[in-house]
Amino acid sequence: MSARKPVALVLFVSDNSPRSIVAIANVRQALETAIGSNFALEIVDVFKDPHRALAARVLVTPTLLAPAAAQRLVGDLSDRPNLLYFLRGVQPAGGPSADESARSTG
Repeated sequence: MSARKPVALVLFVSDNSPRSIVAIANVRQALETAIGSNFALEIVDVFKDPHRALAARVLVTPTLLAPAAAQRLVGDLSDRPNLLYFLRGVQPAGGPSADESARSTG
């Protein structure tokens, strides 16, 4: 059985703003502890790469973008149920759901 290609996620942040720091920690923690699928997280600082933010139509930071699913989640990602719902919606069919992974980790 071949390994599945990781689901690409892009987190657009504003330098080291407090909300961006919280968003980075929240998404990393969710991916490490509650999600069983294979995700590839890229963090883009809109001050260092403004053209990328414009191309993705990111107007507010932090913004978590799942390009393949054309979905986005805006804010510091501290609403864990909403973050897990988002991640469950962008993972490939047949992968474990966020709920199943959360239950298995306690």
